[in-house]
Amino acid sequence: MHKHCWKMSLCTLLIVILAESVGAETLLRKHLDSQANNYLELLDQSQYEDAWLAMSDFFQALHNQGNWQSRQQVMRAAYGSLVSREFFRITDRHSYSHSPDGRYVTVQYKSIFQNKANTYETVVLDCRNSSSCSVRDYVLR
Repeated sequence: MHKHCWKMSLCTLLIVILAESVGAETLLRKHLDSQANNYLELLDQSQYEDAWLAMSDFFQALHNQGNWQSRQQVMRAAYGSLVSREFFRITDRHSYSHSPDGRYVTVQYKSIFQNKANTYETVVLDCRNSSSCSVRDYVLR
């Protein structure tokens, strides 16, 4: 009986540890989804200056701010106003195009715009700095 109690205690402990790690991962994913969604809201509200400031230093070093903001304005004007946006998926990556290896998280949404249906919006978060993530890229397709 004593061996059985010890095994039960060990199993209970393992279940608690697994549940806590799954819970922490779920909270982290919700936080990253929220961060990506907040970024998209900046674009939705034509707050291109604030959206630029949310981009990673690495992204800013590769792109001209004025050209980037002009592209965003042209794309948003052509697509029209947002009709709906639905979370699609979130994935972890260890690399991203034209970027040093590290942790990148892609958050994707299925979106419908006034002039463009069946669109995917992807926000790539650069999470190489463990204390925070910044936006590495935004892709509208």
